[in-house]
Amino acid sequence: MSRSTIADFIWSWAKPSSTQPQVDLDVDIHGTDEPVEEPVNAYLHPKNFTCYETLPKDLTILAGEEEEEFKVHKRLFISKSKFFKAACTKSRFREGQERLVRLPEIDGECMSRLIRWFYDSRLDVPADIISDEGYTITLDLLNAADYLQLPIVIRILTRAVQNYIWKCNAWKKDADEAFADEQKKVDLMCRLYECGGRIDGERLNAYLRNLRGAHKMGLFMNAVKEVEDCHPGFFQDTMVAVYSTV
Repeated sequence: MSRSTIADFIWSWAKPSSTQPQVDLDVDIHGTDEPVEEPVNAYLHPKNFTCYETLPKDLTILAGEEEEEFKVHKRLFISKSKFFKAACTKSRFREGQERLVRLPEIDGECMSRLIRWFYDSRLDVPADIISDEGYTITLDLLNAADYLQLPIVIRILTRAVQNYIWKCNAWKKDADEAFADEQKKVDLMCRLYECGGRIDGERLNAYLRNLRGAHKMGLFMNAVKEVEDCHPGFFQDTMVAVYSTV
């Protein structure tokens, strides 16, 4: 898919409509419409995770290039992650025999946030996902969830990102700063689609209406143009949103 294709579609309606009101979307970015159900058995239900406090930690994780060490409970991790389930199979991998998993691709801070999710099902997502630190943390969590095969974490991050853009109704005055922020939003949305996530259509529509009403559609258009090999699912959903907000 060429990098200019989406721009050709958007240029025809990028100018804001004088009759299109701006939507106020001041919502909690961590709010969700429905609970995330986790397929765990009764013993592994979040309310019973305290039972692990009395059990020995039988799996070691070395995270990042500095190999920060985390001691965890193998039974819990293999119940939530296909990656750990495969890695801890004694007959297939050395990790299963040694009870040691090295993850140089995932830094210690990111692993720490994921470990908390493994134990209490709460994921610490930054409130501002497009600040320099918040963007890095969110992207690291997303990449780690994809690598470790954690679809529930990807769903949580998808909702955090879509709720954030749903809330956005103001942009920085400095053109370079505004574009940098828009690029981060688009990058996160594209990566979500690559990991199997999908932005809710109504929330994407509302965000595009706000962009158009604020004379900022050029930011979104140029940010998408910068994405190489734009995910076809993201492209399709964006086109649907484009035509639904004309």
